[in-house]
Amino acid sequence: MKKDRVITGTFISIVYIAVFLLSMYIHPIFFDVFIFAVAVCATYEMCKAVGNFTSEPIFVINLIAVVLGFAGFWFAQYFFKTSASGMTGYFITLVVMILVTVLTTAFSKVYVKGNAVSTIFVMLYPNALLMFAMGINYFMSAGMEVGIISSLPFRNAGIALMFLVPALTDVFAYQIGSAIKGKKLCPTISPNKTISGAVGGLLGGVFGAGLVALLTYIATEFNVNLFGLAMLTENWATTIVNFVMLGLFGSVFDQIGDLAASFVKRRSGIKDYSNLLPGHGGIMDRVDGFMFCGVFFYMYFAIALLIL
Repeated sequence: MKKDRVITGTFISIVYIAVFLLSMYIHPIFFDVFIFAVAVCATYEMCKAVGNFTSEPIFVINLIAVVLGFAGFWFAQYFFKTSASGMTGYFITLVVMILVTVLTTAFSKVYVKGNAVSTIFVMLYPNALLMFAMGINYFMSAGMEVGIISSLPFRNAGIALMFLVPALTDVFAYQIGSAIKGKKLCPTISPNKTISGAVGGLLGGVFGAGLVALLTYIATEFNVNLFGLAMLTENWATTIVNFVMLGLFGSVFDQIGDLAASFVKRRSGIKDYSNLLPGHGGIMDRVDGFMFCGVFFYMYFAIALLIL
């Protein structure tokens, strides 16, 4: 079991690094493909899990929602070429798919209202949450072709934070929680999580953001293209403050996402969402916090764009 976990963990790390480098140096589409693959797998796993304790979601509609949602995102993004175009296109598509779901169950002799509710739930969680991560990939200069050259500092920092903050939050939470133990954080939802682990996770999130800040400093001071990183603001004091806030609250959202996924698993009566990743569970088990981090990072940078 431990050997499987190490092997799978190594594989996951290689995939993350490959996606990160390809999306930073070659083209943003590599990150999109990664998110799309995750969305398809996570949607399937969530449909199975939710179906264990309520009316079964209509997987075909959920799968169509994923495909059309991404298509709507890409069409709007490439046609209008603004940082918010893709997300606008996606949410228009989402509203249409919700209406389709309601009408399908309303006029069906097979499905009931419960099927509509569970299907819409899966559209929102995990699919809609994952789209915020993809939205970060399109913080580009308005009117320019989508590419690395047109990236705003928020885009490159956001992608780096997406991979580092959740990962180091989980590592620090596990290591510090296992060493110190102590009072349980939320025993009714996740019996193994402790308050000490949660605090350790916060330190891990700040450490992850600190690494991105350090890389940004090296890139800026030595004038090298290091993952396309650049200062988030015009001076280092506010840039560092931003990174600390992103790491700290990114860790909070990561842990909230972990608890949310654990709650669904507990209701479903399952230990893992699937056995696709030996020793690590399913795709949902790996991206539960990642999704919530994406929502926070996207909103943070979107607000920063409006202010600046």
